[in-house]
Amino acid sequence: MLRNRLKYTVFCCSVLVLCFWTFTAFSQSAKPVVLIDPAHGGADAGVTGIDETAEKDITLAIALALQKELANDSSVEVVLTRNSDKVVSLEERRKIISERKPAIVLSLHANAGFGKSASGYEMYYPGFKNIQAGGRDAGGKTGAQQHLNDAVKMARLVQKNFSALFPRKDRGLREADVPLAVGLTVPVLTIEMGFATSPEDRKKLSSAKIQTQIAQALAKSVKSFF
Repeated sequence: MLRNRLKYTVFCCSVLVLCFWTFTAFSQSAKPVVLIDPAHGGADAGVTGIDETAEKDITLAIALALQKELANDSSVEVVLTRNSDKVVSLEERRKIISERKPAIVLSLHANAGFGKSASGYEMYYPGFKNIQAGGRDAGGKTGAQQHLNDAVKMARLVQKNFSALFPRKDRGLREADVPLAVGLTVPVLTIEMGFATSPEDRKKLSSAKIQTQIAQALAKSVKSFF
């Protein structure tokens, strides 16, 4: 009788431990992933200003600052496509995104252009063609539409939080070809944070203080998104 009671107790404890482990593992894996993609890297400098300020350095600095801002938010998991000055091919970036299945992808860039109008921030989201090329969304058109809705939702939040940082510098949100998003079935938002070719924008984007403020605005947007 005592032996049977002991076996039953051991069995119950084992079940409780298994349930706790399963619940913990599920809770950890259930965290939405925020994937930050700092454009360019390594030999690929991206846009370079006349003072040799490179887009790759701007995007990485802000990506790392954003990762730091979100580090204390236990409700999300943050993944970067690169965390150092190295080349990461488009295919490698897509592979990381495909494997991690993020709830949102923020691809950080600095713009290029000439003339007085080449200043400010703007954002792009992929259309159905981008999302479905190379692979059909498991959710069909409805699933793809949800990804677009999520990208636009995030863009609106970023616009709201950037507007306080860069008054009258919003160049808008538009649908465009986004090479990173081709074949993927996740929401992708490309953020052109300013023009590296504009002296005014470049000065701001190169400032550690402004980089931190941009990261804080993006972090606030991410938290509001969820």
